[in-house]
Amino acid sequence: MSLLKTWALVGAVALTSGLNGAPQGTQGQPSITYGMAKISLGMTVEQVQQHLAEASRHIKALSNKDTALVYRNGESQDFEGQITFANGRVIYADFHMPEIKSADELAQEIAGAIDNMESKTCDSSNYSAHGTGGGFSQIIFECGSRRFNVMTVQELGSTTRTVNVNIEIGQTAAQ
Repeated sequence: MSLLKTWALVGAVALTSGLNGAPQGTQGQPSITYGMAKISLGMTVEQVQQHLAEASRHIKALSNKDTALVYRNGESQDFEGQITFANGRVIYADFHMPEIKSADELAQEIAGAIDNMESKTCDSSNYSAHGTGGGFSQIIFECGSRRFNVMTVQELGSTTRTVNVNIEIGQTAAQ
């Protein structure tokens, strides 16, 4: 399916969800789920570790000690997301959805992401760049206190596109 058709499908899913869904009430702090572990803004490092352990997951701190990657127990290659702490509390978390291989998978991931938003009406921003290294497109959906973004990358000289979908809560210092 062409990139144009894929983005048209993305827009249709977002528009349909925005028109059909009623905003849900606030459910405390924004949160993200890794398996069955619900991680919320403001949780302590110890609370995060406990919730992840109960869901067979763990975090591995990066060199800056404030950022950690979330892994399934027994795996050390593919991480599920990132959690950033400030003063020992969660200020940002994201969940990396599995790699997308088709427009149908993309539509399903986006529909699932919107279903998990407290607000079914989203604002979107679109970015793209094409240069000597290849092409890059990104659309960011802001849905209340959560965001999700869809990134498409194509290396120069390749016809293969890599599509990633991430759900995010909170803010990092760089954002």
